[in-house]
Amino acid sequence: MKLKNKITIIVILLTSIFYSCSDWLNVQPNDKQTDTQLFATKGGFYSALNGVYTNLASNALYGRNLSYEMLDVIAKRYNPNTTNTYLTQLNAFTYADNSVASQIEATWKMAYSTILNCNVILKNVEDKKGTVLNDQDYKIMKGELLALRAFLHFDMLRIFGPVYKNKPQALSIPYNENYKAASLPLLPADSIINDKILRDLNTAESLLSVDPVITEGPMANTLEDNEDNSGRYRQLRFNYYAVLALKARVLLYKGDNEAALTAAKKIIEDPIAMGHFPHIDPSKLLANSTTPDRMFSTEVFFGYYKKDRSLIYKNSFNGENAGSNLLQPRTGFVDGSLFAGETQDFRFQSQWATSSAVGISGYMFVKYKEVADPDFKLFYGTFVSLIKLSEVYYIAAEAETDVAKSYKYLNDMRKVRGLTELPVGTRPDLETKLRIEYLREFLGEGQIFFMYKRLYSKILKKENGYNTSTYGASEARYVLPLPVSEIENR
Repeated sequence: MKLKNKITIIVILLTSIFYSCSDWLNVQPNDKQTDTQLFATKGGFYSALNGVYTNLASNALYGRNLSYEMLDVIAKRYNPNTTNTYLTQLNAFTYADNSVASQIEATWKMAYSTILNCNVILKNVEDKKGTVLNDQDYKIMKGELLALRAFLHFDMLRIFGPVYKNKPQALSIPYNENYKAASLPLLPADSIINDKILRDLNTAESLLSVDPVITEGPMANTLEDNEDNSGRYRQLRFNYYAVLALKARVLLYKGDNEAALTAAKKIIEDPIAMGHFPHIDPSKLLANSTTPDRMFSTEVFFGYYKKDRSLIYKNSFNGENAGSNLLQPRTGFVDGSLFAGETQDFRFQSQWATSSAVGISGYMFVKYKEVADPDFKLFYGTFVSLIKLSEVYYIAAEAETDVAKSYKYLNDMRKVRGLTELPVGTRPDLETKLRIEYLREFLGEGQIFFMYKRLYSKILKKENGYNTSTYGASEARYVLPLPVSEIENR
């Protein structure tokens, strides 16, 4: 990878750092600082790290492209407006289209810029161990940064790398461990996962054994003024449990089901973890019309802060405002296919609403709709999920060899979604049910595309939110091309 300009971390050294959730995360760059100035204090380190987390919420990454728009459109979740060239070309898998190619390049550049920033901070973490950073701060910060580096590389691999199931040894992406801009070779996909990503995650897991989330939970609130809140809001940090869940995700992707199940069970069978991240309380959804927790935030291990989250709904899902950017499944899909016969599902009840817009029928996706919280006191009103508990259960269900136990994991999640238990059936039946769970659970979060690519599976007509056709699996559809600038610089 060649970067023409050195990436410079630009952050503000907050004098009132961590006083509230919004102050903590709303880092507004206004001053360039040298590494020496920035990393002279613990606050400087946390300001730099905040900048990395803020990047995750950018439109090029999980604020749009890798959540509700680009990846979901490719996975046929919506029927895009025909007047929007970008969405229609993306929907047609036309990755060479200029508008599509520019967004693909933006995602690549932002991911690798953020990775480079992680490496710059990691170098300084090592340099300032025992001086600026005490042992616990050192371990937590290094663990988070290694996990973030692995997380971003893994998603770049899942987007730009080969279909791992078919070609695990094919060349994929660079893995950047340098703190200075450098040209890096493309590595085989299996080497990226086994030698790089899992190595970083294993080290992160060990370092984060001192994470306060283990003893105190997410701590989604602040202490009194002038107290150190740097260890709080652990759901907005890459914490210990998020690392375990990501390991399970990576191991399932590479086909090591036994290890994936072991990683998943480390969470599911841990009463402390389940106590810290309990299943959503239905009373916070169905009996709460003003401030519903549509994000199911208690189940989220790791996500990002987005103060203007409601703009996602307004600009992309609200038929009255979105215009040609509207993202809506085809008429009849939501109630007729996605939740067929099971509209008591909490996800249907809380995350979908009948359209009230003139000339637009069907259902609108309201997961990101504004919560009536003008003072931003509700944590979940500005929270967006990246890794959550339900996926861990689905991984366990898929990875378990005993089909009865697999159904137990699946039914455990169905029960907390307001559904009845399924009788134990065949493995193919289980796989069909799991696919439906992914479609219901992860819409708007980007994970559905990754499911199709991992399984190298067709997008069946009954699963298709665009039209009633079946779309076959192919490398051309599931492997996004490297940006032209990256190819030209090689």
